[in-house]
Amino acid sequence: MNHIAGNPSGRLAARYVALLIALAGVPAVATERPNAEQRGQAFWLALAKDCSVPTGDSAAGLVREAIDLLGSPDPTWRDDVGYGVVVSCMYRQKLLDVAQRREIIATLSGNLRRDIGATGTDSVLLRSFSALDLSLFAALELQEPALDDAGYRRLLDDALAYLRDERDLRGIDSRVGWIHATAHTADLLKFLARDPRFTPVDQTRLLDAAWLRMTTPGTPVFTHAEDERLAAALLSVVRRGDFDVGPLGAWLERFVGLEKSVWQQSPPDMAALDAAQNARNLLRSLHLLLAMPQPGPTPGQAAARDKVLATLQQIRR
Repeated sequence: MNHIAGNPSGRLAARYVALLIALAGVPAVATERPNAEQRGQAFWLALAKDCSVPTGDSAAGLVREAIDLLGSPDPTWRDDVGYGVVVSCMYRQKLLDVAQRREIIATLSGNLRRDIGATGTDSVLLRSFSALDLSLFAALELQEPALDDAGYRRLLDDALAYLRDERDLRGIDSRVGWIHATAHTADLLKFLARDPRFTPVDQTRLLDAAWLRMTTPGTPVFTHAEDERLAAALLSVVRRGDFDVGPLGAWLERFVGLEKSVWQQSPPDMAALDAAQNARNLLRSLHLLLAMPQPGPTPGQAAARDKVLATLQQIRR
């Protein structure tokens, strides 16, 4: 009998079979997505300028590569490429189809929960800049919707949860540059609040979320225009045709109550002082936006402006 292990040709065949078995568990190199940085910054910066897609590539594939860079500590990779390519390819030139937009929205939304609760680490960059990229998708939804009603609601829920749950509230860092999670999430909510699918109940949810973000114990006094960006999201609510001024009145009463409670203690509690300062800054920014001329002012805007001004007069110091 000719046993494989007993002759050279048999041993060679055995090695060949073993090699095939080993290779069966190894992904083919050709199917792996290349590391985005391997293409070089010049390639990506040119793409962010005009999204001229090279032969053999696709706009969707390049956007997927670009968003892999959103967690980079290098601001050029993160902002100029991870954000800039989405601006150019998805938003300006609209080169992604509905299915591709839905897929990437799901990826970015998932990023909002990555290492949530961590502070002082670079993990916040992926979360924060994913929210910023999602603001572009939410803006395009107003022109050419890709999400069904359930998808829109998931995105809104994810945005509100991220505003509530993010604990790394740094605005800018000397090493990595902008972080700005609160501002980026406010940008996302600003566009979501303009969507026809945003309901009167959602109006109250956004008011509540903004209040909690500014006044939750442990929140620092924001110093990088976070209050202005949140006020812009609230302006989107106020300018809606279905805006209900009733819940705004109850919301404004919180500002008066917080201000009174702070000064009942001597000396005041530092966390309460920070919360009151953030609250005042948010209200001032909102009043400024409401007082500025807007295209097609709405009845709700005028009523909200008067209520906000009256509240500011009560809490001024």
